[in-house]
Amino acid sequence: MTYNRIVNSTVLVLTVSKGKSTRKHACYILNMAAKCRGKGPADIDKSELWVNRVCNFSSEYDGVSWAAKCVIGPPKVYPRYGDIRGSWAQGECNGDQFIEVGFEHKVYVDEVHIYETYHAGSVRCIKARGPDKTWINIWTAAKTEDIHTSRIFKPDIVKTKFQTDELRVETDCSTSGTWAEIDAIMIVGRKYDLPMAPDQEDLSDALEKLVNNEKFSDIQFLVGKERFYAHKSILSVRSQFFNVLFTSDFKEKNSLEPITFSDISAESFRAMLHFVYTNKIPPNTSCLLLTDLWRAADLFDLNGLQALTVREIASKLSVNNVVDIYMAAISKLPTMDDLKTVCTEFMRCNMSEVVRTESFMTLHQENVIELIQMMTTKLQI
Repeated sequence: MTYNRIVNSTVLVLTVSKGKSTRKHACYILNMAAKCRGKGPADIDKSELWVNRVCNFSSEYDGVSWAAKCVIGPPKVYPRYGDIRGSWAQGECNGDQFIEVGFEHKVYVDEVHIYETYHAGSVRCIKARGPDKTWINIWTAAKTEDIHTSRIFKPDIVKTKFQTDELRVETDCSTSGTWAEIDAIMIVGRKYDLPMAPDQEDLSDALEKLVNNEKFSDIQFLVGKERFYAHKSILSVRSQFFNVLFTSDFKEKNSLEPITFSDISAESFRAMLHFVYTNKIPPNTSCLLLTDLWRAADLFDLNGLQALTVREIASKLSVNNVVDIYMAAISKLPTMDDLKTVCTEFMRCNMSEVVRTESFMTLHQENVIELIQMMTTKLQI
């Protein structure tokens, strides 16, 4: 089956079916077509259309070099700027100019791109031809401008709830006092009014509701004095540590009692569970807790979490916290070598400020000497 036949089948399903079944069949066929072409369903549904006809216009400078028909097809002048042959130029420079254009087929319009090549900023209104053949406004300018550069103008339009294949672009040349030339117009839209595919964030948000949720849980942990609930299947596919724990001949395999961990804090364990279920670190996690979380990730064989914690800490480094974070990285086993390197480089670049911080001045002498030696390594000849 070819791609074209798949698309034709989709149109047929949309024609003969109604309601939810239409959407289900259309979604299925679009997905199949997407697999044939190696693209996602959104790419199959998306249309980018250039003008293929001029339906009406207010005026044109001439019928050849700056004619209304010049807006047909892709740009011919852009990205150049100036009074250049190949763009539509109005015959009268006032506030009542317009051009009405058509496209190959009807779509639900999501975007309009207008290629302006001379005195940009003149577009004051964009309208779409409605089902009843009237013009429906989808964007209006607060005021027109006179911009002395070419641009692709992409206004924040009201996306149409109906299919259309015609636009009306109204311009006001009085702001510039001369021609405001348009090279091309493109619309971006959807051929089908299908529901949007679920976002990856939706899955993460849904799984977050299972974090430490007793409902349907089949395993418990005791960390400090706090009890945590989890699901063996999720833990085992996310962590080799838990996979071995639940599948090998450990007493914890079928135990009804909580599994106790004494070498990790409850805060770190909670944050670790959050990552296991959502692939994200809990928001507003402090840098010092992140260092503990890195060690929890090392214990539970979560390499992705280790990488994520280092990146998160690196993004939050400052002159005031870098010394404390450095000490947290080296003061416990295993040491955080990647974070140590990041902190050292940061301190080298900000040495004059770091040595004046309270954290630096309260360090033990041996730590001060070590840090100064590292920070000045690159300065030695």
